[in-house]
Amino acid sequence: MTALEGASFETYRNDPTAGAEIRLPLAPAALADALTREATREGVELKLLRLCAWKYLGRFAPFEWIPLGEDYTFEEANLLAAAVMHNPEIDCGVLFEYCDLREVYDPIEYLNVALQYDALPYRKWSSPLDLKEIGMDFLSTNEVCDLQLGWELAGKDTARDRNDMSVEELIELGEAEAENRDLVVWRYGYMDPYEGKIDTAKYSKEQILTILFP
Repeated sequence: MTALEGASFETYRNDPTAGAEIRLPLAPAALADALTREATREGVELKLLRLCAWKYLGRFAPFEWIPLGEDYTFEEANLLAAAVMHNPEIDCGVLFEYCDLREVYDPIEYLNVALQYDALPYRKWSSPLDLKEIGMDFLSTNEVCDLQLGWELAGKDTARDRNDMSVEELIELGEAEAENRDLVVWRYGYMDPYEGKIDTAKYSKEQILTILFP
């Protein structure tokens, strides 16, 4: 964070005095202290500080397309980090995909979805395939996803016996169903992003603060 115009990670690497690095989430008071210290050090008003560059680590990597410094205030960015850490079950790839397809971009609406993550129409495989065991560990990522989806859906279809279906048939079934139903498929589960609807106005910013920092 810095008030320096045009600053980037490279700017900070070349001259650490160009800004200050913070790792979120922080307790609100700790974040306020960090911002105040940096504003004082740079001799600028607090409102002039901004997130000049950011990097998503670990679980947060799928958020790389969120323009944090452009759309989020420091407080909102901190709340997003806190929301993910609050629920260890959150898969940021699933959360990002749902919000992107549902065109949820407002920070508070995004936080509302994160806090209701368990209500997302995301389903982990009920019967994950062991690719090595069935000799299919050479398949591409897309083929693996289609195969697993085909296996999952065929198992729920009383008109089929998935044990009698070939790998090719299962892949074709998964691929066709994903396309026809606009399903999003990952290695460990799938989602119908248009099934149901999350209330993106359920919690106010004040309520979110209370939930994440009781």
